[in-house]
Amino acid sequence: MKKAVLFVAGAMLSACTQGGGKVSSETDLQGSCEALVSAETGVQAADVSAISTESVPTGTITTIEVTGAQAPWLCLADATGVIIGVEYSQEG
Repeated sequence: MKKAVLFVAGAMLSACTQGGGKVSSETDLQGSCEALVSAETGVQAADVSAISTESVPTGTITTIEVTGAQAPWLCLADATGVIIGVEYSQEG
């Protein structure tokens, strides 16, 4: 499933970010992550919400809450702000 998620995320990056996939601010990053998770889950954008963004050595991890999901989704971006994928945080 992770390969499919990364493929979908990669295919949609140009529609969700500006500047060739690079996101310029935390707010932009969260908005792009929300759009990617909304597209991946089929849940309308109003029911998808970024709840935190954490800096890690390799970039950032944005936690996304989705109405009806039992666990949050994660949006991974590299150190330059390019989103590299979204994934559900719970197996199953």
